[in-house]
Amino acid sequence: GLSEAHATPGVLPSPADRFAYFPHIDPGHVSLYDVQPTPGHSCPKTGHACEAFAGKYCQRMEQFSTCLERTYYGKSVMLFSHAASVALVAALVKCSMRDLKFAPCGIYQLQRVNEGPWTLVGNGDSNEEYVTENSPTTFPWGFGVKYFIEGTERNYWGSSEGIGLDYFVQEES
Repeated sequence: GLSEAHATPGVLPSPADRFAYFPHIDPGHVSLYDVQPTPGHSCPKTGHACEAFAGKYCQRMEQFSTCLERTYYGKSVMLFSHAASVALVAALVKCSMRDLKFAPCGIYQLQRVNEGPWTLVGNGDSNEEYVTENSPTTFPWGFGVKYFIEGTERNYWGSSEGIGLDYFVQEES
């Protein structure tokens, strides 16, 4: 469920196939969440049927956050992903995506005590403590307004599904 934006189900080799060149993979791994392509959407880079970005991606991160909470309640969990996963951070912490950035090799640390809310303990917007040199083409990334504006097929983004940067913010009742 944590795959990156423009998820294209059925394109990657299976865990068993990947084991041959990446032996750290568990060949028996079963995903917690099955990503579905959005009808009528295809990845502008591959042409394969994919999930609409950024709207459906954010909805998936919301659903995946619930799946993580249910599956790993009371346990410590470490996840590895790409920068767009700041949406998962926002889904868990119930905050806006406006100010969240994910640095290359950034580390976000979240904490939840019992049934309380998730809190941000460590921000992944920088890697200066443990990365000595970054590629000039790699930088902290975060969602901007452009990812939530309906676009044309030529755009790499532009399917908001009515979702915006504050999608995960809980309204006061």
